[in-house]
Amino acid sequence: MLKIESVTVGPYEVNSLIVWCEDTMEAVLFDPGAEAYRLLARIDKLDLIMRRVIITHGHADHIGEISVVLAGNKVPLSIHKLDRPKLTDPEKNLSAFIGPPIIAPDADDMIEEGDLIKIGNRSLRAIHVPGHSQGSLCFYGDGILISGDTLFNRGIGRTDFPDSNESDLHSAIRTKLYILPEDTVVYPGHGPTTTIGDEREYNPFVRA
Repeated sequence: MLKIESVTVGPYEVNSLIVWCEDTMEAVLFDPGAEAYRLLARIDKLDLIMRRVIITHGHADHIGEISVVLAGNKVPLSIHKLDRPKLTDPEKNLSAFIGPPIIAPDADDMIEEGDLIKIGNRSLRAIHVPGHSQGSLCFYGDGILISGDTLFNRGIGRTDFPDSNESDLHSAIRTKLYILPEDTVVYPGHGPTTTIGDEREYNPFVRA
């Protein structure tokens, strides 16, 4: 089965996620927004083989140290095509407005709705969830949901950014995430874990 470890990094307390297959020890790193050396040290300590870096969406706090991660690990970098321009444009990724400009490497491949992300002998299914950003992605499989900044514990992603859309976000949560099994464990981009069942019932922003 898949194992997952959340490492909270940086001033924005992003949950960078290490996801691996217990059988093969192959891993994918999601959203290395900061403290890359800490993330890489943890991957090394767990004796994992990193195969890919995946970005749930292209905002600065989630892409800040991609360059450091990839400098010593020649693995593919993946993102949705609609958020690809954010990787290399500090205005689009918002870093130009909050601190030093971030220019990450360009993506090697694009992830689309329904793509299966292989992690060793297991896989996660990509879910396109526009709203927080046009190219936001979630990933579901093995009883877990990686929700990025789409769905939080009793919260949802901000929709006051240039390419955000509140109506799209609410629709994506209701039609694509709330249909998942209620015991699905949700690993958000910020904050503690939750479950789909809890969010259906108690999320004050989007009810089922």
